[in-house]
Amino acid sequence: MSNAQPSDHERAARLAAQRKVWNDAHPTYYAEYRERNREDIRRKNRERERDRAQREREEKARRQKGIDRAGAWAAEHPEERQQARERYKQKHPESYKQAQRDYYHRNRDAIAERRRAREAADPEKANEARRRAVDRARAAGRDPAWSPTPDQRATYRERENEARRLQRRRARAGLPERQRHRVLAPERRHNDAAADAFFAQKRTGEDIARIRNQDEPTPPDLVCALQERSENQRIVREILEIAEEYFANHEVELRARVAEVSRARFRGGMLPLDVYTEPRRYALEFASRGYLRVHAASPTSSMAMFRWLTTDLSKRRPDIPL
Repeated sequence: MSNAQPSDHERAARLAAQRKVWNDAHPTYYAEYRERNREDIRRKNRERERDRAQREREEKARRQKGIDRAGAWAAEHPEERQQARERYKQKHPESYKQAQRDYYHRNRDAIAERRRAREAADPEKANEARRRAVDRARAAGRDPAWSPTPDQRATYRERENEARRLQRRRARAGLPERQRHRVLAPERRHNDAAADAFFAQKRTGEDIARIRNQDEPTPPDLVCALQERSENQRIVREILEIAEEYFANHEVELRARVAEVSRARFRGGMLPLDVYTEPRRYALEFASRGYLRVHAASPTSSMAMFRWLTTDLSKRRPDIPL
């Protein structure tokens, strides 16, 4: 190339400079052009996108046709396919590994789902394969990529020691050993699938009758005790709602009444009433009228009743200032 002939870079720089000068001299040209030819521009854009989409569909169909043709040939010639794969693997080991990695990343979810299905179908086989892989890694001298830190090892040892101490205490107390044990993920998924299948199946009348005859009915005394406890809890909730509303509306009157009774008791030589719990007890007596099970609303009948009666005790001040 002679020195008189400009290079491609110089020519591109000169054209860019000329374009910049022209754009600076006509700042509104492109906006006015788009405004004048808006419909034509949109039509050309639609045609261009339509052509691009058509080319993509044709290319996709062509690739799929090639994939189907290769799959059909591989199904008809499995030995030749395996030999061709081995030849390619030996000739291009890095490309083969990269193709394997790319396939895994593209189909990670599907591969994981197929692996979980295989492990759930036969958990013992999956556990045995996992143990063989661990043995091969140990035989090859490969260390695991992760190892616990000293703090984690100390935590693990403390947990093991606590489990042994608990086991010894249970043995001294005459209690049986714990039946819980570690279950690996494949076995757990297998158990979950079996449980879902068991509970999802339709039961016939004969099956239901057989299942009912397997177990003995609940003793009547336990049924009566459960019903009585449930009824008492319902009565307690109703009485507390009435007492809360009555106490909110008549708190001043109740406290004045307790103060008057306390002064009369003090003049008679008796101890005064508790100004914190007595107003709520009066409200509780008012709310309990008309109920057959009044004993269910006593301070010792339930923890909810006791907490409601002693709500104001946190406000108590010392009777004698220090």
